[in-house]
Amino acid sequence: MTNAVLAKGNPALPDFNKFRDKLSHNWRAYLANVTLTLPLVLGSLIMFLPLVWAVSFSFGQPHEFFKLPPPVIPSAFRLDNYDVVFERVDFLRFFLNSVIVTTCVTIAQLISCSMAGYAFARLRFPGKRIIFIGFLASMMVPQHVTLIPVFIIIRGMGLYNNLGALIVPYATSVFGTFLLKQFFETIPDELEDAAKIDGAGFLQIYRRIMLPLAGPPLATLAILTFNSSWNNFFWPLIFINSSDKMTLPLGMLYLRGQDGVTNSGVLMAAIVLNLVPVLIFFLIFQRRLVEGVTLSGLKGA
Repeated sequence: MTNAVLAKGNPALPDFNKFRDKLSHNWRAYLANVTLTLPLVLGSLIMFLPLVWAVSFSFGQPHEFFKLPPPVIPSAFRLDNYDVVFERVDFLRFFLNSVIVTTCVTIAQLISCSMAGYAFARLRFPGKRIIFIGFLASMMVPQHVTLIPVFIIIRGMGLYNNLGALIVPYATSVFGTFLLKQFFETIPDELEDAAKIDGAGFLQIYRRIMLPLAGPPLATLAILTFNSSWNNFFWPLIFINSSDKMTLPLGMLYLRGQDGVTNSGVLMAAIVLNLVPVLIFFLIFQRRLVEGVTLSGLKGA
């Protein structure tokens, strides 16, 4: 009897052709995964190495900063640069101002953008489409174009050289409104109709149905708003001129220019301290960020 007959007559014997095909398929899948993963790993290293270098640079000694190329790992880890940051400027005041501004802006945008997004997605009123198109068109206008009118308005409100000047212009966001509108349009109409049958009004539907379901896009908006407000430099540079009202980005400029020349390690230490809250906030909500971006792009789900 031949091997083919034996294999056919005895199920216990392996089918070498199927085994070979399966092995070949697994090998091709492995190569495909490596081909796709390797560029991602290389790109991540390119993005991550400057951060590692900045952190190690903040612990280094002054004479090491002038070496070419500068060392990635310092010869000794010291906290002197961090001590100098707190000695030269009121870093805690800058940090507190940034926390106040960022928290107020984030909360204000979550409330205003969710309400506006719900109105554009679910309510019917005259001129809604035209208003929304005009709303989106404002995203094409750079903020520098509207700087002078906004400056006149802020000064007229008595908010110049006040933290309110950094909060009021960013109390809402066109992008946040668009993000929430796209998500609210994916929620089935049956949920809203059932709530209306039970006697719920628009505010009750918004508060009890829409907001609980909008966790991912709200988390996405919170992360993006937090990062943008925390790192905002241009607006404080225009509206703040006293050191006790400065936020961290402007405070680091004040640290650098206080005596004309500042140790690079001190600046790196200040930058690392500025990055820590953003990284922590992102790591906590990164899963929500991906979910929010995914869900906001779905329509009719």
